[in-house]
Amino acid sequence: MCAFNTSHSYGVVTKFFHWLIFILVIGMLTAGYFLGDVPKDWQRTVFNLHKLTGLTLLCLVVLRFLWSLINKKPVLPASTTLLEKTGEGLVHGLLYLALIAMPLVGWIGSTAGGRPPHLGSWIIALPIAKDNQLKEWAFDWHGYIAIMLITLISVHILAALYHHFIRKDDVLKRMLPGR
Repeated sequence: MCAFNTSHSYGVVTKFFHWLIFILVIGMLTAGYFLGDVPKDWQRTVFNLHKLTGLTLLCLVVLRFLWSLINKKPVLPASTTLLEKTGEGLVHGLLYLALIAMPLVGWIGSTAGGRPPHLGSWIIALPIAKDNQLKEWAFDWHGYIAIMLITLISVHILAALYHHFIRKDDVLKRMLPGR
């Protein structure tokens, strides 16, 4: 299997980024929904793990974006309409935007709230003073972006299933591992 994409399939590096980011995002959205239910004794640890995973996701998404800049994207089937091509570009662009914005506003909120992520004694804070108004704004946007992400991921999955089951083309198959 080739590391780089070809005109007809995704390479192993793109697939690795796609599926790792997908698994982490689904895990983070699920965990984020239940963060308020974590027992008090575990809250600091679980919240910090959530923050660190978010920063890891931010790095992975940026790396994936950079990888996509040096890699050609497989062409869509010839039967793909202009509307479908436009929708595909819009959804992918919004996914990148949301996947970068979400951890950034979470990081801003946690730093403005005086509880930035940390790895042992290494504090990973932004140069932001403690500010409750900024914290509230950031965490509100963190929630809005979560809803946007859930919507975009749903549209993305539905489009892949549409291609596979209705159009019967290889759009889904070329992103599956081991193909």
